[in-house]
Formats: sequence, C-alpha cells, structure tokens
Amino acid sequence: MTIGILGKKLGMTQLFQPDGTWVPVTVLQAGPCKVLQVKAEQTSELPEEERVAKRNFGKKRGSTDRPRRSDGYYAVQLGFEDQRENSANKPESGHAKLSGSKPKAFVRELRYTSMPELKRGDEIGVAVLKDIKRVDITGTSKGHGFTGTIKRYGFARQATSHGNSKSHRRLGGIGRQYSTAKGVPKGKKMPGHQGVDRVTVQNLEVVKVDEERNLLYVRGAVPGHRQAFLVVKQSIKNL
Repeated sequence: MTIGILGKKLGMTQLFQPDGTWVPVTVLQAGPCKVLQVKAEQTSELPEEERVAKRNFGKKRGSTDRPRRSDGYYAVQLGFEDQRENSANKPESGHAKLSGSKPKAFVRELRYTSMPELKRGDEIGVAVLKDIKRVDITGTSKGHGFTGTIKRYGFARQATSHGNSKSHRRLGGIGRQYSTAKGVPKGKKMPGHQGVDRVTVQNLEVVKVDEERNLLYVRGAVPGHRQAFLVVKQSIKNL
C-alpha cells in the first residue's frame, strides 16, 4: 500500500531536539487534500453510485448513463489547494464537482496495491503520516536558465595568467579525437539548461508532524522553490 499526500514547500528553519542539538528542517504544508477519484482494477469493486458514467450531450440529446470502464489498477486521485473557478476549464470543474469540491490547483495519483479504503469526497490531512519515520518527496527543481559548466557541474576555472585571454570560464577541449563531424559525444558535460527537472529526494527523516496545522517537518532540503507543489510518500526503502 502507498501512503502519501500532496503539499507545498513553505521554507526552511531549525528545530531543537530534547538533548539540545538542532536539526535543519524543511516545513511543508501537507494537506488537506480532497479525494477526487478512486480507481480500481474491476468496476465491481467500486461503490454502486460510481459504477455508472454519466454522459451529457447537451440540450438537444440530454444526458445518458453507461457502465463505467474498469481502470485496470488501484489508485487514489488527490487534489490540493483550491483553484479559481475562472482559471479551470469545464472538464476540471465538472470532475471536482463530483466530489463536492472546487477545482484543485495540484492533482496527482497515488498508486495502491489493493483496493483503498478511501472514498470519493473524503478529505485527508497530514495525520496519515503520523506513524511514518521516513518519506520520499518529489517536486520540480529550481530553474537556473542557461548555465556554464562551472555553475552546472562544478568545473574548475582556467588559469588567469598571461596568455589566457578571455577564456577563463570556457569549457576547453572536449576530448573529441576522431571524426569531429559527428559532433559532441553523447553524455558529455556541456553548458546548457539547468533545473526545472522532476526530482525525488529519498529517505528523508520525519522530524515532526503538526496535525492541527497540517504541517510536516522533514530533515534536510527538498526540491523546488517556496510555495512549490510536492508529492510526499512513504519511503520505499523503509517499507
């Protein structure tokens, strides 16, 4: 079973332990999240009211019902943080309305190995992680634009002595000793775009869970800028 929740990064601070040591932590707002949909391998496993899919053809033909197709896997679709109504399209608004919710700004699925106990319309908070000691956090890394190899990979700068004119931060030779017409070898560390990648930091320690305010404190840094959306799941290395 996958235990997880959606949230966003609020920032970093430090917490003092009972023995007087301090721990650098990242503060996350984890929840509340709305269950927008529950997916199952077989349609028969769904509640009676969800076994039928409603189809709306407009005013002329009206609406009809047909059996809902099976999803083929178990999952829970969660939505976090309300979105403005005029920022969401009609499919998003209609999908959220089925669970009695406003359109959500951040929607993700969490896979399950068996039929989850959650139902459409349920709301979950950070309390689902109260017994979890380690988590994996997935987010989008900060964007740094087009960067050189010194900033991107930590390469050393060239000499600043006489004879090296305006080449102090350039890459230098790339080791291509045959058929230069083939271009740069694949995988060669070169200047380019840095950041805005999907990054998962594994096995982060849960330092504190604040159920009243839906705050989660984890040791260390997590990907993304402040207010960036994140997916928090139980660590796969400690199942």
